[in-house]
Amino acid sequence: MSVSIYIPSPFRTITGSKDYISAVGNTVEDILDSIEEQYPGFSHLVFDEQHKLPGHINIYLNNQEIHEIEGLQTKVRSGDQLAIIPALAGGTM
Repeated sequence: MSVSIYIPSPFRTITGSKDYISAVGNTVEDILDSIEEQYPGFSHLVFDEQHKLPGHINIYLNNQEIHEIEGLQTKVRSGDQLAIIPALAGGTM
């Protein structure tokens, strides 16, 4: 299944400044693995050392957070939209 993926600004150095890419797979994890094949180094931005999503990375499938569905095993369909959003740290100055 071909899925459109939104790439946030901090990750665009890996994708050649592209803000949207497409990848093929049956689950969110398949899609992320496909992105790694196309753009080596991408998985180091998204996964921790145990190949798990750290708490500061949120992934949305059609505007729904994947942890609310089936996590990385969430099924995707052709035409779905995925967004990978890193949490931003903030504070007062």
